[in-house]
Amino acid sequence: MKTELLLLAAGKSRRFNGIKQLAEVNGQVMVCHCLSAYQQDGKWLEDIAFGTVILGANAKAVAKVLPITVNAYIAQSWEQGMGHSLAESIGVLSRSTTHVLVGLADQIAIRSLAIKALLEASKQHPQKIIAAEYQDKAGVPAIFPKAFFSQLSKLQGDKGARDILQNHNGNVIKVTMSEAVIDIDTQDDLLRLVR
Repeated sequence: MKTELLLLAAGKSRRFNGIKQLAEVNGQVMVCHCLSAYQQDGKWLEDIAFGTVILGANAKAVAKVLPITVNAYIAQSWEQGMGHSLAESIGVLSRSTTHVLVGLADQIAIRSLAIKALLEASKQHPQKIIAAEYQDKAGVPAIFPKAFFSQLSKLQGDKGARDILQNHNGNVIKVTMSEAVIDIDTQDDLLRLVR
C-alpha cells in the first residue's frame, strides 16, 4: 500500500473575511495546524508516503508558510469549487500510489490519533473506502483506494467527495470522528473554538 495525502486548502473563504489558511490557531497558521494531524515530529505519519497541500486563493502567501517536507500544488480550477480542485489534484498523485487520503485545511480539531485510526482501518480493509463518521454521515478525512481515483477525478463544482461516499455506502467503512464536524467558516467560528 502507498497512501498519499491531499489536503485541500484552495478556497477563497469569502465568509471568513481574511485569508483563512493563515489565521492563527494555537500559535500556528491554520493550514500548518491542520497539517500537523497528518505528521509527527515533522515527518509524515508512518502510513503516509507523501503529502500535497492543494492551493488556490492566496496561493503564494500560503505556500510560503508550508514546511519544506510538504509539496504545494496550485489547482488551476480552484475558483470553480472544491470538487474541481480535488478532481484536478488526483492527477498530481504518484503512479505508484494505491490510496489517497483526502483532508481539509480547516478541520482544526482533528488530531493524529484520529488519522492513525483511518490509516489502520485502511490497512485492514485495503479495497474499501475508509471515512470519518460524524453527524451520522460519512465524510472527510477519508481514504479512497485506486479503484475510485477515476470518480474522484470527475468531481465538479462545490461538492467534494460526499456523493461518492453516499453512492458507495456499502463499500465504506466508517470510523467515528466527532471532531471532524468542526470546521472554520467565519472569524466568529475561529474565536469561539480557539477560546
